[in-house]
Amino acid sequence: MNSRELLKWAMAELGSDKRLEAELLLCHVLDTNRALLMAHDTDELAEEKAEAFRELILRRKADEPLQYLIGTASFMGLELLVTPAVLIPRFDTERLVEKALQLIETKEAPIMLDVCTGSGAIALALQHYKPKASVYAGDLSGEALNIAAQNNQRCGLQVQFRQGNLLEPFADLTGRLDLLASNPPYITTQEMGELPGDVLQEPRLALWGGEDGLYFYRKITAAAVTMLKPGGWLIYEIGWMQGEAVQKLLDGAGFVKTEIIKDWQGLDRVVCGQKSE
Repeated sequence: MNSRELLKWAMAELGSDKRLEAELLLCHVLDTNRALLMAHDTDELAEEKAEAFRELILRRKADEPLQYLIGTASFMGLELLVTPAVLIPRFDTERLVEKALQLIETKEAPIMLDVCTGSGAIALALQHYKPKASVYAGDLSGEALNIAAQNNQRCGLQVQFRQGNLLEPFADLTGRLDLLASNPPYITTQEMGELPGDVLQEPRLALWGGEDGLYFYRKITAAAVTMLKPGGWLIYEIGWMQGEAVQKLLDGAGFVKTEIIKDWQGLDRVVCGQKSE
């Protein structure tokens, strides 16, 4: 069987709108790229390769996320390992990193912390684009931190990871942070029951943010007041309906210059604020 025949079969299983995913899975199995795949789509394939591809297609049909099947996800130019132990990095989260880098662009060697780091995506991107920075990151999940540590080594970076609940492992950084970033769990109880099947296969620990989705924003904001140095910045990724609520939390905690930043679809995606000088 050749690639053309396998992709035709995959379309029948997944639907024609999933052709790109099928091509990416076949490229993964064959260790090739899409250009070469298309140029040689009539070449006969080894049966073990065809069978491996069929297995992946059936797993995708059962809502297993594409990135878990491939084992990697791209984020800010970095190719990161992902497993079911971590949330899959999203393109929307790049808005947080871009804004964070703008906020600290005048500081040559800032001290930054990423809470609820998961795969390490935010922390690793900050370290990559701000190489003289001291970047710390934490997560409650030891499994997630294992993946983050592998990504740290894979990307040749020096992010310092610590396991524990939110800011508890970072007491030594109290009053020293130039920037505190987080993409915490923010899905509400109601929304959890409405998520697509593939999202529900991601770790619940990284998704559920309490009844109203704001539990972790309250906890982190309260602690950030003492963790940040005067003039330091707090920045969050948020759910698209949470902008005003999270901005009010920052305003209520005494942060100034609070702002809601939209994603590329025009939806509220990031909230930030500065600790008073």
